This record gives sequence, structure tokens and C-alpha cells, in this order.
Amino acid sequence: MNRFRGWIENGLAGAFVTGGAALVVIIFTGGLGGLELGVFGVVAAVLLAAVFGAVVQGSVVRAGAATAQTVVQPSGDTTKYTPTFSHIEALEIRGDLAGAERAWARACEEHPTRALVWIKAADFHLRLRRDAAAALPMYRAARDFPSTSPDAARYASQKIIDILLGQGGDAALADEGKAMGELRRLIERFPGTREAEAARESLARLKGERHGGESR
Repeated sequence: MNRFRGWIENGLAGAFVTGGAALVVIIFTGGLGGLELGVFGVVAAVLLAAVFGAVVQGSVVRAGAATAQTVVQPSGDTTKYTPTFSHIEALEIRGDLAGAERAWARACEEHPTRALVWIKAADFHLRLRRDAAAALPMYRAARDFPSTSPDAARYASQKIIDILLGQGGDAALADEGKAMGELRRLIERFPGTREAEAARESLARLKGERHGGESR
């Protein structure tokens, strides 16, 4: 099987096919009296056809292999592959949170700078584990990766703000001052966006509450 595949990759199969076809055509045409070639002429024609077939068939095989490689394992010059984690989601659905936690940890190790993976892992800790302390650094890391898209960075920023405002289920992490700093950062980094406008409103509200508390 491997030897046959090697023949295909090297173009030998194409050489046999085209060479044989050329020989059949020469014999058939000669039988009809339309073509008269000597022995050397027949051999030369068959060899030429075989070489042509080998070149064409080898080129097609190599081009197909390159295309398949690009689809299965794309390089940095092609569209990036987006990993899916249906096996981890299946663990979550079954209630195997310990197994899912280990699987998300492995996924983050395998994709150390892919924001989507880290955000999904952080969402798992926040949503199912109710562990905002574990989720917070993951959201921060995802937000700060150089390759993180603006949409992912805005999402991670909002999650960080929610946790610091005490909306992540862990009052110990609530820090209004840091939350205000994150709100300012979001406004400066993504001006004119819906998230920035919402952050501006939240920041104004927090400032008002602080000033109101001080006046009392």
C-alpha cells in the first residue's frame, strides 16, 4: 500500500497511464495506415507521453496535498483555525465539573495566547464553578493578549468590571476603585462603542454615589 502511494506521489502512475495510452493510439493509428513510425519513433513517443503524464499527475497530487494541509493545519498566512471544545462542554452537561476544569486547564496550556479559549475557561469558572477569583486573572490575560480581537477584549473587560463591582458572586473581590479604573480604561481604549458609552454612564453613577456618600 505504501509503495503504491509512493508511485502515485512520484507520478509513476500517470506515466504508466499516459505511456500506455500513447502506445495504444500509435498501434491503432498505425493499423489504420494513418501513422508510420519506426521502432525508435514509437519508443520516443511513448516515453515522451509517459514523462508528460508523470509531471502532470505529480503536480496534481502535490497541489492537492498542499490544499489539504492548509485546511487541516493552516499556517499563519491563512485563516486561523478556531478550536471547538464540545468534549469539555459534554463534561459540563454531565456535571463532571472537576473533569471539565482539568480539561479547560489543558486547553489553556495548549493555546497560551488564544483569547477565545481563555475566555471560555474563565466563563466556566464564573458560571459553573462560581469561582470569580479563578476567572478574574483569565479574563485579564485574555484581554491583554496582543492578538485579542476588539470584540473579545471588550467582553473580557466587561467581565472584569462586573467582578470588581461585586457582580461575580464573590464579595471579597469587589473593589469599586479598581472597577472605576477599568471603566476608564474601557472608555479610552474603545471610544465611540456601545460598551464605552455604558461604561461612561456607570462611571458617572459611581462618582455620583461616592460624592453623595461623602456629602452625607
